[in-house]
Amino acid sequence: MSVDIFCEIEGIPGESTDYEHEGWIEVESYSCGVSQPVSGASRTGGRTGGRADFQNFTISKTLDAATPDLFIFCSNGDHIPKITIECCLATGDKHTFMKYTFEDCIISSVSGGGSSHEIRPMETITFAFGKIEWEYTPIDQTGAEGSPTTRGWNLEANEAA
Repeated sequence: MSVDIFCEIEGIPGESTDYEHEGWIEVESYSCGVSQPVSGASRTGGRTGGRADFQNFTISKTLDAATPDLFIFCSNGDHIPKITIECCLATGDKHTFMKYTFEDCIISSVSGGGSSHEIRPMETITFAFGKIEWEYTPIDQTGAEGSPTTRGWNLEANEAA
């Protein structure tokens, strides 16, 4: 099943014409992750965890109206209060099944490139964040939405939000 991915960055308009994401940035792919440093076994037994280590969130997109602002925001180190990523089923009613909400963000890198063989050049945007919220909504075979599951993490406090 095909998926459409959209990104809304406060203060940076995109070119999406999707009826639920007008003015958002259209995303080709994304990556993210978290790891938990683990120490060796202690004298009292068991291994111990440390502080969660979140990777910067990365999106890949085609060059668009957002490109100049992304470069400027990154160059200035501008604070972005909120960034939202929505993953939607590309068929039918276009339900959002995964939503990422980030707070206290800074664009940490913008890089791009292309060739004459591409329709449009691609670029990669990476941003750091202070808080993250994950919201997953199951969609059954009939297209009906189930109950969402929402979790969050505050990176500064290193605790569930």
